[in-house]
Amino acid sequence: MSVASSVALPQAALDRADRAERSAGEGRLRLLFGVIVATSLSAFALSVVAFAKPIGAGEALPTYAAIRPMREYVWAFFAIAAVQLIVGACAAALAGWILAPARGARWATIGGSLIWLGAAIYGVGVAGWAAIYFYGTDTAALDPATATQLIDHANDDAARMLAVPFGGALLIAVGSLLLAVALWRARTVPRWLPVAGAISVLATILVPPSSVLGVTGEALSSATTVALGWYAWRRHPDQLGRAN
Repeated sequence: MSVASSVALPQAALDRADRAERSAGEGRLRLLFGVIVATSLSAFALSVVAFAKPIGAGEALPTYAAIRPMREYVWAFFAIAAVQLIVGACAAALAGWILAPARGARWATIGGSLIWLGAAIYGVGVAGWAAIYFYGTDTAALDPATATQLIDHANDDAARMLAVPFGGALLIAVGSLLLAVALWRARTVPRWLPVAGAISVLATILVPPSSVLGVTGEALSSATTVALGWYAWRRHPDQLGRAN
């Protein structure tokens, strides 16, 4: 065997290993993009459902009379909303990290970490909120008068009941704005994307979610998140493979 062939064999093996590594990274990013698309579409669908079938009247917290006929729906809506937000927010944060590997990385690290922390806190808070409404309206355990008093008491102490989920949502919003700054500095995506993302974050904070503007804001948020996942997949196809 010649010296040239002995050198070519290891090189060919390295090339195959590199191609396999790139293929694995591509597959992981494709999966990440799929998760982002699924959670973004489900978030928009939930906003439409909340607009078409609101829980209670207006922006006030729902009463016993409003919750009791639809208590199963209320519990399911809260559960689905919490799960999709946790998964979707964490996936979007991961895409942001991938798109800010150098310039803007510090902003992305802080912002993504706040998003992950906020998602965990939000999920815990929504679980407690859903449990109060579900069990507090169970006529097998409580008579209507007692159940009404319990729900009214919980609603009157809204600051305590909603401090955890709203605190988590606020952390997600702050983290998302920091992630937008990271993407602006990184310049790995068009400038319109972090700007539109920041606008959608502010819209979700300032606009009532069960209104037409709320649905519009959620549509913008879903679209920008899908775009974020797309750029993470297509512009850095081997990023995860190299990280491993």
